[in-house]
Amino acid sequence: VELIVNPSAIGSPTRTACFVNTHSFNLAQKNSSLTGGINDSDYVFADGTGVRIAAQCFGFRLLDNVNGTDLLPPLCERTIEHGQSIYLLGAAPGVAKLAASELSASFPGLKIAGTHHGFFEQRNTHQVIEKINQAKPDILLVALGSPVQELWIQANKKFLDVNIAIAVGGLFDFYSGRIPRAPLWLRRMGLEWVWRLTQEPKRMFRRYVIGNPVFLFRCFFKH
Repeated sequence: VELIVNPSAIGSPTRTACFVNTHSFNLAQKNSSLTGGINDSDYVFADGTGVRIAAQCFGFRLLDNVNGTDLLPPLCERTIEHGQSIYLLGAAPGVAKLAASELSASFPGLKIAGTHHGFFEQRNTHQVIEKINQAKPDILLVALGSPVQELWIQANKKFLDVNIAIAVGGLFDFYSGRIPRAPLWLRRMGLEWVWRLTQEPKRMFRRYVIGNPVFLFRCFFKH
C-alpha cells in the first residue's frame, strides 16, 4: 500500500503493478508478451499459495499472499488519508460503476474519479485514456483479465497521466457483489481457489484442476 500511494512518486512517469498467481505463470509459459508485460512492471505482487511454493523452490521465502481483494480495503483507507483518487477501468458494463458505489458506501470520503467498462474496442483506446486523464485520478485499477490487462497497461503507460496503473483481474466482480468472496477461514488456509471453483466450475476447472498440477510440476521438476 505504501508503494502504491507513495506521494513522492507523483509527477513521475506512470508506474505499473500487477499480481501473479499460478494461472499467470501458466499463461506466461505460452505467451512471451505476457512474460514481458509482467517483467516490465515496477511492482509484481505474489498472489496465492502456489506462488509461495514456487518461491521456496528457488530459495525465497515469501511472508504472505498479496491479492487485490485483500489489498483494496487498506488501499482505500490510505488514499482517503492522502486525498488521492481512484479510477476503475474494466469488467462488464455496469460492474465497475456498481463496485465504485459499494466502495464509496464502505469507505466514506473515498474519491472515485470515474469508471469505465472494459468492453471497448482497441480503436477506441485513446478515447478511453483521454477520459481517464481528464478525471485526473492518482491510481488506475485495470480489470481487463490476463493477459490483456498487463499488455494494455505496458502499451499505454506512456499515455496515462496517473501515478500508478495496477492490473487487478476480477477485482470489480467481487466488490460489486457479482461474485461472492470465499469465507475468511478458507482464505487463511490458502484454499480460496476451491471456493472459486465451486462458484464458477466451468470457467475455473481448467485453471485450477488442470493448471495447478501443471504449475507445481514445473516448480519441482523443471526449475
